[in-house]
Amino acid sequence: MNLDWTQKKVLDFFREHVTRGTLIFRVDDRHEVVLGDGQEPKAAMTIPDWGNTLKMALTPDPGFGEAFMRSGFDLVSGELEDLIKVLRLNFEGGHSANGFGSFIEKLQALKFQIAQFTSIKAASRRVRHHYDIGNDLYTRFLDPDMQYSCAFWDDGAQTLEEAQHRKMSLTTQRLKINEPGLRVVDIGCGWGGLSRFIRRETGAEVHGITLSTEQYNWAQQQRLEMGDNASSGLDYHLLDYRVFSQANAGKYDRVVSVGMFEHVGRHQFKTYFEKVSELLKTGGRAVIHTIIKPRAEFTSPWIDRYIFPGGYIPAVHEVIEAAEHASLIVDASHFHPGRNYAQTLMAWRDRFRDVADQLDPEKYDTEFKRMWEFYLAGCINAFDEAEGGGGMRVGQFVFTKPGFDYA
Repeated sequence: MNLDWTQKKVLDFFREHVTRGTLIFRVDDRHEVVLGDGQEPKAAMTIPDWGNTLKMALTPDPGFGEAFMRSGFDLVSGELEDLIKVLRLNFEGGHSANGFGSFIEKLQALKFQIAQFTSIKAASRRVRHHYDIGNDLYTRFLDPDMQYSCAFWDDGAQTLEEAQHRKMSLTTQRLKINEPGLRVVDIGCGWGGLSRFIRRETGAEVHGITLSTEQYNWAQQQRLEMGDNASSGLDYHLLDYRVFSQANAGKYDRVVSVGMFEHVGRHQFKTYFEKVSELLKTGGRAVIHTIIKPRAEFTSPWIDRYIFPGGYIPAVHEVIEAAEHASLIVDASHFHPGRNYAQTLMAWRDRFRDVADQLDPEKYDTEFKRMWEFYLAGCINAFDEAEGGGGMRVGQFVFTKPGFDYA
């Protein structure tokens, strides 16, 4: 086995640090180098060049994801989340407790804190970055209702469509739309699937809010296709929730928000719940669905740069404290294991892979497709509850606005 100087240095670096799990480097068609203890998780990759290795060593995040996006190495066997898990077991936090690497990590943390201040203009720009990529992409891998959040598989759902229907049904049940004439606002409604579901199933008047032009146009088109009886009690607004709440204070009996809270930004948590409270009538009810982290920590720099700028996944106490600050009462907290989202992400990835070659190559080039693969794999790892995974799960929090309306 002939290795050049660079390859030897790269392998020496990984050999020093990889002691858990199994990391296999493919040298050529006949030779490979096996590192670690031979146990699971296992993954195999080609040998990255020295430049990419140095970047991954100094800043594993975003260095590792950027190296994969730009074809700095390839996966040889296993799934990308297996490779991420091996590296997390051995490199979590990096090997840079002192010196230049520590300095970079501190700069990343400072940049993250500054970016969490989300103005209305910045919120619109950040939403467009991800959700206005193009409906020609999202229609290819989402279900027909265009649900881009965790599906609920735990009751035995066999397909993505069944699991997403279960999520919408359970969310609607928790809203308790139990009398005629109730008005519902869906904050961060996406392509409007949940809003349409609530309108069809309960007859409630529903208004959806989004900042994405692509989502808004899609939702309005679907509304028109529902027919006069259904569409007359359904509407969508291309507007920031903070602006919408000022013009609609106290007009809604129910507020629902699925997968939007993660985009608010840490410094806007209290503002968000103040606006939820402002929209609700006294005695009103809100269901807030969000990803939950085991502990408060800043967002992955790679995710922040390439996928969800300005996003932040909360810990449970951050949700509760912000809601209580707005004088909302916690009625119930429902937690769904991370395996539900991992299975949802795997279903999306299978569908994406099936159509990847059919996507417009000028719009969705090789780097984009590798970025998307890394994004989905990284998120699958984030919902892995085992060691080396992120331990995330999904929470649905039910809040009520105290008081009674005697008018």
